[in-house]
Amino acid sequence: MNRKPRGELIIIGGHEREGELAILKEVVKIANRNSGPVLVITVATQLPEEMAEEYVKLFKKLGAEQVDTLDIRERNDAKQDSAVKKCEKAGVIFFTGGDQLRITSQVGDSPLYQCMRERFIHGLTIAGTSAGAAAMSETMLVYGSGDSSGEVSAIGMSPGLALIEGVVVDTHFAERGRIGRLLGVVAQNPRNLGIGIDEDTAILVKDGHFKVMGDGAVYVADGSSVNYSSLSEDKPEGIVSIFNVKLHVLKEDDTFDLREREPSVPETSVSTV
Repeated sequence: MNRKPRGELIIIGGHEREGELAILKEVVKIANRNSGPVLVITVATQLPEEMAEEYVKLFKKLGAEQVDTLDIRERNDAKQDSAVKKCEKAGVIFFTGGDQLRITSQVGDSPLYQCMRERFIHGLTIAGTSAGAAAMSETMLVYGSGDSSGEVSAIGMSPGLALIEGVVVDTHFAERGRIGRLLGVVAQNPRNLGIGIDEDTAILVKDGHFKVMGDGAVYVADGSSVNYSSLSEDKPEGIVSIFNVKLHVLKEDDTFDLREREPSVPETSVSTV
């Protein structure tokens, strides 16, 4: 039986340590409420010890009652009982930045992943920043130029952790000028919403909706109304024409219905005449 996830995702656009830290405070609050540690998984980074030390100090400073770390260097590490036990005890799982392909290739469909997925279905919150954010979707963006118009042949995508379906997430969005590649993602398959998240900004996803947190913006590219695309097998190179894409820009506290593909603002922000 295909069981729908009931947990919450905190998908962070990167550099969350340089802002007001409200996003990471939310991670701490959830972990403390669940009486379990923030489990920092450093599989994505090539500097696991340094990254782990930094996040342990930061989460403790923010009031985390418990913080634990887990590094996965190869797939066998994700098969160990010790790794699964850490997953079973976690109050929140937090994936650091680095290389999202390391997350999927080393963790995907391992006993650790199966534990994480099962606990997510039953309500566990999973957070990730930068590469840790990109890896959460069913299809993840792996590479592509962020400073030029979208050339689909230059965009690489791969299967992700499938914790959220029907979207592709891009991070460091405005800071690295990534609108072109997000539109290229939507051109490849308009079924997917393209979600671009600025640094020090996050979306909190639960029950088919998300809410924006942080200082930056979230961009949603919706290709469901596209009525023309030049993308085809005999024209794989160069700029792609794509007409009638819908683009939403959301700020802190704005929400988005992923099923209806509709944004909304907080009720207190709606002006009346």
